[in-house]
Amino acid sequence: MARKGAFKEDDLGDIDDLLPPPPPAPVAAVAQPPSVAADLSLHEPAVDEPAQPLPAPPKAPRKAAAPKSAAAGTDTSAKRTRTTPARARAVQTIAEAHVAARVAEALRHLTHSEKQQRGKGRSYGEVVLDAIEEHETELRQHFQELVNAKPSGRLFSRVDQTRPRRRRHTEPPVKIPLAGIIAPDIQLLDNLVDEWQAGSRSALVDEALKRYLAEEIAALTIEGEIHEDEMETSD
Repeated sequence: MARKGAFKEDDLGDIDDLLPPPPPAPVAAVAQPPSVAADLSLHEPAVDEPAQPLPAPPKAPRKAAAPKSAAAGTDTSAKRTRTTPARARAVQTIAEAHVAARVAEALRHLTHSEKQQRGKGRSYGEVVLDAIEEHETELRQHFQELVNAKPSGRLFSRVDQTRPRRRRHTEPPVKIPLAGIIAPDIQLLDNLVDEWQAGSRSALVDEALKRYLAEEIAALTIEGEIHEDEMETSD
């Protein structure tokens, strides 16, 4: 004998009403577009983010020194080339002569007094030229007599008078510059030494100044003698 169920088939149709409702299905998250996320991130303030130092401004490039032109260097070297020989010629054209110490002292006194009186005196060379021109005849005759002189009581000279004669000085001679004499006049002066047979330029200059500065030399000689007498008296 078959067993009957506790529920009827018609009663099973209402069983869904008795069961609890099923859980809702999960909702998938909708991704935001990249542009929107980027825009939102720009407006969000940074939290505890260290400040970055500002980059240093770029340095201005140094201006290179303008190279000297070849023409400028040429001009400078040309000036040096022109200056050096000019100075060398100036040094070479200053001739010299050796004269007696008293003559040199008288010449120095004369030129110094002229500068004090007129503001501008003559140079040593100018005084020498004036002395030779003023006593030309006397100087020519003086040296001719020395050349033709013979020892007393002898027939022969025994000495070549055309060779430079050694002059004797009680004091060492003093060298003076013949400043103020141009090169052609120096050449003429040396020609007169040969023509008059003076022996040397110094001999001609010394003799000419002795005659030209005779008064100054005499005054200095007297002063020197007085000074020497005073020194001897004081001793």
